[in-house]
Amino acid sequence: MRKYLLIKVFMWFWGTIAATLVLLMSVSLLQPKLLETRQLSPAMLKNLHHLQRTLERRADNRPEQPLATLLPGRNRTHGPKIYLRHSDELKSVLSHPALLEWDLSLLNFTVNAPPQVVDTEQYRAFGPLDIRLQGESYQLFQLMDHRDPRVLTKIRLLPTWVKILILLLASFGFSLWFTRGLLKPVRQLQQAAAALAQGKLDTRANISTSRQDELGQLGKDFDLMASHLEAHVTQQKRLQADISHELRSPLTRLQMANGIASDKAPESLMPYLQRVEKEAHLLEHMLSDILQLSRLESQQQQVSLHAISLADLLDPILDDASFESQQLGKEVNWETLPDLTLTVDDMLLGRAFENILRNAIKYANKQITLDAQCDNNRLSVAICDDGPGVSDAMLEKLCIPFFRASEARTPEGTAGSGGFGLGLAIAQHAIKVHHGRIQFSNHGGLRVTVELPIDKHVL
Repeated sequence: MRKYLLIKVFMWFWGTIAATLVLLMSVSLLQPKLLETRQLSPAMLKNLHHLQRTLERRADNRPEQPLATLLPGRNRTHGPKIYLRHSDELKSVLSHPALLEWDLSLLNFTVNAPPQVVDTEQYRAFGPLDIRLQGESYQLFQLMDHRDPRVLTKIRLLPTWVKILILLLASFGFSLWFTRGLLKPVRQLQQAAAALAQGKLDTRANISTSRQDELGQLGKDFDLMASHLEAHVTQQKRLQADISHELRSPLTRLQMANGIASDKAPESLMPYLQRVEKEAHLLEHMLSDILQLSRLESQQQQVSLHAISLADLLDPILDDASFESQQLGKEVNWETLPDLTLTVDDMLLGRAFENILRNAIKYANKQITLDAQCDNNRLSVAICDDGPGVSDAMLEKLCIPFFRASEARTPEGTAGSGGFGLGLAIAQHAIKVHHGRIQFSNHGGLRVTVELPIDKHVL
């Protein structure tokens, strides 16, 4: 497989360098005249003094000869050139006609300056040194043309802060472009994975199909995995619902046969027949729960909304729970419920609260409490028991179908007698249908908090 991402990293690296050079060249071309000065080295100053003495000697020896003919390098195109600046520009002397193409006015600022190095985009000048030749006063400059391309010379002459600023801008721009292109698919994968973990099996990363690098291939593999997972889970749920539905007919016949046998059986067989009837009722209850859970998960549950007060919804459930708990030597306590009206499916939401309360009664030692609070258009109902609680690692598993709370709440080494592991799963989906959420935490025992919006109807 080609390493597209590796290629992109190299392209980003070299692109940043290229962009920096382009910006430097562009900015340098916008600068009409650039120059840089620095101190003249002792060796160069010595050479300049040597040139001064040589010119003075030649001029003294040939006083009648034109001064321009006495300057060295007159016939050389390359190499050092001499510029004798006079206060009257017309009397200035050049050692080579090529100097006429150079902007020597850039040296005007050095009239009263000590000898130094002056860099321009065309040439490098060393000077000035005062010199008197053939009765005239001049200032001596030795000039050398730049061997580097003119653009590179202009770049080098740019102020340091300009070069640093251009480098920062270019690297920041390319880094931002590269990082955004790299992080966007990573963020999509992260969000898709989080949604998939929450049970939204129809989630896909949807990374652009035009992306051919490793991240694009990873996105395609993720979507393929999600599709297989969705198909597998959907098939499993459909099979579960189909089996539960098909088992209802033989279960009904079994109950009818058991009822007939109970009418004709001798007294000695009655305990066994009663046990069969009890187990048949448990199996019927389990099949009913499975079918309801299947409808909730596939969003096929019919929801019938009605306006009902919170008291009318919870009081019958609390009364039944209180009666059942008293038979077990336990007690359900609750304060006066808030006076508010909900638009909900009272049968479905009531089933959710009933399941939570039955779970609390099963594992409580003595006390179960219900506390309802209304705040910011949200209803919060907390149901707590004083049982052994649940380990933090198990809290997120309590709503998984067929996960028995007894496995998490029974001390190790003791026998548990949990239900079928469907009650809290049904409660979670019923609450989600009403745009609410359910949360689990340890608060002495297990604390189950149900939050519901007051002003949001089910769609």
